[in-house]
Amino acid sequence: MFCKKCGKKLDDHARVCSQCGTPVEMPPVAPGNPNGQPGPAPGMPGNQNGYSGRQPNLAAGGSAPPPFQPGQMPDMEDETSSKGSKVIVGILIAAIAAVLAIGAAFFLWTRFSGSGNRGTEVTTEVEETEETLETEAEEGSGMETQATLPEEPTEESESQGEESLAGMLSDSELARAIATYNAQGDSTASIQVFAENFTPGTRNTSYAWDKNLFYTLEDISPTSASDGLINGYNIARKMLRNAETGNVMEYEIYTNPATGKVNKIVSIEYINDYLEITDYYYDDYGKVSFIFVRNDINYIPSYAVPTKDGQRFYYNNDCMVKWRVVSNGVQANYVIGPESARQGDNPPSSIIQYSSLDAGAQSTYDITEKRMINAAYNTYHTVLTAEGISEITGYVYDQQGNPISGARTVLVSETDSEELYEANTDEAGMYRIVVPSDNRRYRLSVTSEGCVPATVYGIEINGQVLSDYQDAVYMVARSDQSFPISVQMYDALNFAQDGSGMQRLSNAAIYIRDGVNHRDGGVVAQATADEMGVVSMDLPPGMYTAEVVKQGYDNTYYNFAARTGIDIIRINASPKLAEGEVRIVLTWGQTPSDLDSHLFTPYDSAFGNNTYHIWYGNKSDAMGNNLDVDDTDSYGPETMTIPVLRNGLYKYYVADFTNCIRDNPTSYEMSYSGAMVNVYTSNGLTATFTVPANTPGVIWEVFEIRNGSIVPIQRYYSNISDKSWWHNDK
Repeated sequence: MFCKKCGKKLDDHARVCSQCGTPVEMPPVAPGNPNGQPGPAPGMPGNQNGYSGRQPNLAAGGSAPPPFQPGQMPDMEDETSSKGSKVIVGILIAAIAAVLAIGAAFFLWTRFSGSGNRGTEVTTEVEETEETLETEAEEGSGMETQATLPEEPTEESESQGEESLAGMLSDSELARAIATYNAQGDSTASIQVFAENFTPGTRNTSYAWDKNLFYTLEDISPTSASDGLINGYNIARKMLRNAETGNVMEYEIYTNPATGKVNKIVSIEYINDYLEITDYYYDDYGKVSFIFVRNDINYIPSYAVPTKDGQRFYYNNDCMVKWRVVSNGVQANYVIGPESARQGDNPPSSIIQYSSLDAGAQSTYDITEKRMINAAYNTYHTVLTAEGISEITGYVYDQQGNPISGARTVLVSETDSEELYEANTDEAGMYRIVVPSDNRRYRLSVTSEGCVPATVYGIEINGQVLSDYQDAVYMVARSDQSFPISVQMYDALNFAQDGSGMQRLSNAAIYIRDGVNHRDGGVVAQATADEMGVVSMDLPPGMYTAEVVKQGYDNTYYNFAARTGIDIIRINASPKLAEGEVRIVLTWGQTPSDLDSHLFTPYDSAFGNNTYHIWYGNKSDAMGNNLDVDDTDSYGPETMTIPVLRNGLYKYYVADFTNCIRDNPTSYEMSYSGAMVNVYTSNGLTATFTVPANTPGVIWEVFEIRNGSIVPIQRYYSNISDKSWWHNDK
């Protein structure tokens, strides 16, 4: 355990940092469980005591328990414990609370009065969270613990902390924060999803679920403009670690731009080679309304349609009014009363009244009700108050393509050129630098003894970026030698009339700048292509960015190294687009030979409630979305066009068809392919995505578009077992 402010390693039982005096934030302790360890997870897909895939028993006779069997609950507090012990505990709690209250008051005074070195700007997300906490405290949400804010460190303690943080290159607050994150090793905060911090509301058999929130957020009716509002929400992403399982948990947080309220949080837990996905829905007061839990191998657009396997939990005033289990498309609905039984599309044979269950089955329902409400509120409060962090990741190689260990990487602010933090690459040549997920631009300086230094420009971080993958950097030995480079420029959309591949960009201009992603500034070389779209030049050793410019096309950029073995570079440019058009261009190297584009588009009434899926098996649809170019023999391009960008959700994936068809889902080939996705709009090249390197898998979930906004995703999967489209024969 490390101090959040100064990074000092702390004793496991410390309550304050011995170096800077900052109070230590302790995880919430479940009632009756002094070690704070959560009990087994409730009956959810993927847990040992959870869903086993068997058919639910739909009998209403009263003896069959629900099919999801949660594990035993943690031991509850002994009712006969001595009063003296409780008094002592009460005094200690009061003393600790007083200390933390003083620290919180000082923090708030310095934060909002403008004193001290910190700014007074606070994100809307934190403001809304604190407002919700206050509202729930007044109305009584069932929360049994209350968070306090840590005390701001003094200037003296800050300078003491600075001396102990390795890699910090400046005394600024940002540099200190970055050094602190990276000094912690695994800087990912943890969450105790099922810790018992909350209790269900009083059960009332006349309660029924209020469906309005769910039915306005999700796109239930393709012809209605009053639903599907979630696609217009602001989205932020955070990453935590499950304190019980140790698994990574990704969260998508959906905020209503009109109210500033969070109405949905999606939890995605990585469990072996599949995902456990939980959708939590909250009203504007932070009260849970609905929970949907299911397993999948990839995160494909979906919501809780009645035929989709998984569990649904329906709440009214913190009381679970219905528990729906769907297995192999068959429902079992456990309800607390006649109103919840009448609500929704419940086949009569599927309805099981709580009152008809035996004592054991009722206990299972009660335990699940409590577990899921704790999951909902622990998620809400922990995720919204957790600090957002992002990772900047990349690899450094020598000129032969071998990883370099110990290469020095220096993170620099592009705003004021302040050097912030330095780190060395590991044995695999990888660097990983954790930064706050604020809106900032960085660049990275890379050096290795005897080699030409390189700079990576234009690293953009925001609240939607969890991992920002950079192009590989090659450290080429210093020398007076020049390397011959042949640049071949092609159209990304139109084929050559003679059938020889893509149309050549004759007479296109090319500008060369040193460094990676260097898109403006000084040009070190320039030339004009011949009639075949080819430029030949000699370049000194090092990393470069090529910019291709031609009338009628959007400017396109490509990173490369002038080094041994690299003599031909292929660049594909997109013709300019009209307002509302979007084009997606995928390119890669020689191996694997066949990467495929997959685009999921919003629902349309002409085809019912199925998501459009544009791919080589369905190259176009009635809305004009089209797979223009399907390349099967290396390099690309693989090109898709959206002619009219509509409101709703689009998701774009890349599949390594070569290894999918070989049934080799843990292949590294796509991750080493140099695959790059460029997204163009009427404003030109709008976004560029680099494939995560050195990662096993065959499915790359690249980005999504929500009502016109591009949201980076960058997930990588190695499971293709139940999605036939990834590996259907061409």
